[in-house]
Amino acid sequence: MSNLQAPALVTVCVAIAACNVHPSIAFLATGDQGSEMALTDDVGTCTKPTHVAYLTGPDGKSLRGCWERDHSQIVVHFKDLEDQRVPLGAFRRTELGEYHNSSLN
Repeated sequence: MSNLQAPALVTVCVAIAACNVHPSIAFLATGDQGSEMALTDDVGTCTKPTHVAYLTGPDGKSLRGCWERDHSQIVVHFKDLEDQRVPLGAFRRTELGEYHNSSLN
């Protein structure tokens, strides 16, 4: 590898990593009005033990929040909204969640 190839390779790798701005979705739940809640296993800007969650409405707009398990429910905290409480049974594991053997514990 020449002296010019190494910095170029590092630059490309950093650029590819920076493009992954959303954590991987491990669980999904679809609401009765076409909304979708997505849970990740990433902590991101959330405070442990919470993890990043997304709520997408039927209009395609998305909110980012933090989720945690509370007994048989998932509680999602969104800025300027009431906490969303969703039963565990409403969520299905995504292919990525299956691959990583993710759980909602």
